[in-house]
Amino acid sequence: MRANRQKSLPGEAFALTETQDQTQKLYATCLRAQTLGITRGMSLAEARAIKPDIETTAANAKADYAALDALARWFIRYTPLSAINNLDGIFLDITGCSHLFGGELAMLKDMTKRLKLAGITLQTSIAETPGAAWAFTRFKPGHITPEHENSLQALALLPIKALRLDDASTTTLSRLGLKKVGDIMDIPRHTLARRFRDIPAKQVTALLIRLDQALGKQEEPIKPLQPLPSWQVRQAFMEPMVHIETLETAVVQLMQRLCVALCAAEQGAMRIQLSAFRVDGTVQQLMVGTNKPSRDAAHIMRLFHEKLPQLDAGFGFDLLVLAAHETSELRPEQTGDQQAENTHSIAKLIDKISARLGPTSVHYLKHKSSHLPERSQTLSPPSTSDLCWANFPKNKPLRPIRLLQRPENIEVLAEVPEGAPRSFRWRRVQHTVTKAEGPERISNEWWHKTGGLTRDYYRIEVTGGARFWVFRHGLYGIPRVRSAESKQPLWYMHGFFP
Repeated sequence: MRANRQKSLPGEAFALTETQDQTQKLYATCLRAQTLGITRGMSLAEARAIKPDIETTAANAKADYAALDALARWFIRYTPLSAINNLDGIFLDITGCSHLFGGELAMLKDMTKRLKLAGITLQTSIAETPGAAWAFTRFKPGHITPEHENSLQALALLPIKALRLDDASTTTLSRLGLKKVGDIMDIPRHTLARRFRDIPAKQVTALLIRLDQALGKQEEPIKPLQPLPSWQVRQAFMEPMVHIETLETAVVQLMQRLCVALCAAEQGAMRIQLSAFRVDGTVQQLMVGTNKPSRDAAHIMRLFHEKLPQLDAGFGFDLLVLAAHETSELRPEQTGDQQAENTHSIAKLIDKISARLGPTSVHYLKHKSSHLPERSQTLSPPSTSDLCWANFPKNKPLRPIRLLQRPENIEVLAEVPEGAPRSFRWRRVQHTVTKAEGPERISNEWWHKTGGLTRDYYRIEVTGGARFWVFRHGLYGIPRVRSAESKQPLWYMHGFFP
C-alpha cells in the first residue's frame, strides 16, 4: 500500500513487519522477497535465515486500511458497488457498468493504467462470482471469464487454497491428495462428508460453503461502502480540470441534468453528493442537504457554492459524479400560490444557513405532552413534518418566553408552609419582591419510574421591574392535611418574563 511504501533499490528484498505474540512476523513482502520464498506470516528470523540482508520496517495497519478505503471509494468511478475484502482486496460488482467503458477488457485496462500512473500495483480479474474472482486474482491474475461462458474449467485447475480456506484445512486436504479445486468439484456431497469423517465439522462446512460460493450455487452478496444512490449523473473529461471556476460550470451542467431527471420522475432530492475524482487516484466528496424535497437547480447550486472552495484539485479532476442519495415524492405545484412561495422561501433560507453553519445549526421547537416546562418542548430538525403544536393545551397559565437550560438554586425568604417569596438571592445579587402571583402547582408525571417532588411556581416582580418565574421544589408537611415531601424544600429560578 502507498501508506507503507518505502524507498528501496530495485531488486532488493523488502518486507513490512508486525508483532504477534511477542514475535516479529512479516506483514507484507515485495515480489523480490516472494521469489526467494519469503512470504507473509513468516517469522522475521526465518526470513533472515533465507535472506540475511532483507530490508524491513514496521507496518502501519491503520494507515493501510485508510488507504484501502480511499482506493475503494475511488473505484466508484467504475461502479457504485465497491466493497473492501479483508485487508488486501476490493470487490467490484460491475454488472451493467462495463459497457460504459467499452466492455470488460477496456474497463480493466483503463483501471490498470490509471492506478499504475498513481504508483499503485495491482492484480485483477473478472468472474461471475466474488469467490471465483478472488481465486483468479491471486492465482491467475488478468483472467476474464467471457459473458457467455463460466469459469468452471479454469477454476478447476487452481490450487485448493484458491477457495479461501485456512492453512489447517488446506494442509489437511493436501495430505488427502486433494490439491486442486477440480479434485473435489465433482465429488458428491454425501461422499465428500463421509470421506472427511475425521476432519472437524467446521472445516468441512467451511469447505462446502466456499466451494458453493465460488461455483455460484450459494449467493455471496457484497456490502458496498455506501448505499446505491437513487439518481446519479456523471461527466468525464479529456483534460483534467484545475480551476474552480471551470469546476463550478461543470457542476451546474450536471445539476441541471439531475434536476431534469428528478422532474420527469416527480421526485425531489434531499441529500446530494458531489464526488470529484482526481488524476492521482483519490476522490473528494461534498454533501449538501435540504430540509424539504427540491429539484431547484439554482437553489441547490447555491448550497454547493458554499463548499466548492473546499475542493483541492491537485493535478486536476477528470471525472465528476453527482448523486441524489435521498429523494422523496415531489409533485408539480401551481405557480402563483403566495402561501406555497412563502413556505419555499423559508425552506431555502434554512438550507442556506445549514450549508454555511452546519446541518445541526437550525432547529424547530416541537411540542411534547408533558406537564413539566423543560419537557414540554424539544428541538427537532427542519425536515420534521408535524410539530404537534395543535395538541398544545388551551387556557394554559402564562409562561415565560425564556427558560434557563437548567433551573438554578436561589436562597429565598418566604412564609412557611406555603407562601410567595418576599426576597431572594440569585447569582450573588439580593432582590426584594414587590409583586407575586401563584402558586401554580405542577406534580411529577406518574408514568415516570423515578418519583419527583411537587413544584409550586410563582410569577414575581422585584424592585427595578424585572420579572421572574421561580418555584419551590417539594412541599412542607401540614398536620392532618398531608405529609412532608421534603424536610427542607429548595427554591429554583427557572425563567424570565419580558
